[in-house]
Amino acid sequence: MARTDNTMDILNLQFTSSEAEEQLIIFSVGNEEYGLDVLRVQEIIRHVTPTKIPHAPDFVEGVINFRGDVIPTICLRKRFGLPPRTDHEFTVIIVIEMNGKIVGLTVDQVSDILNIPAEQIQVTPELSARPETQYLKAMGKLGNRLILILDLDKIMSINSQEQLEQIIAETNPSVTQD
Repeated sequence: MARTDNTMDILNLQFTSSEAEEQLIIFSVGNEEYGLDVLRVQEIIRHVTPTKIPHAPDFVEGVINFRGDVIPTICLRKRFGLPPRTDHEFTVIIVIEMNGKIVGLTVDQVSDILNIPAEQIQVTPELSARPETQYLKAMGKLGNRLILILDLDKIMSINSQEQLEQIIAETNPSVTQD
């Protein structure tokens, strides 16, 4: 069965949900499905090759020009310990707000926007307590699907984020820090 790129169809969907539901953008990294709050998403763009930044954390791919601003991009495959992907046919960058900054998340493919009822979401404190999985906030259950819900503010440690901001400022003097 051939895969199709339905990213633009997903972007055209209405964002509607009740308070008893969480509305999530669903995307894949490797064989797993992840979700993040649609209200944190600025835009979803086709993959572009970022400019590398020397001495940046390993999972930071580099920086891209997003609407005139230089923003870092984080490869979630690397962040999650998966091997790099050579086929970028469906790869996209989800531009989000994280810790008050605009950042791009490189994912394998965006597949859906879903409203998950609150009673189908299970908080995972035992996973988020471990440093290597602290970015997992909860799990959403929909039928036989299990969707890992991300805590965007924990994708990067504060130390890594400060280090990255310093490197970007040194690399591009016109970029100012807040």
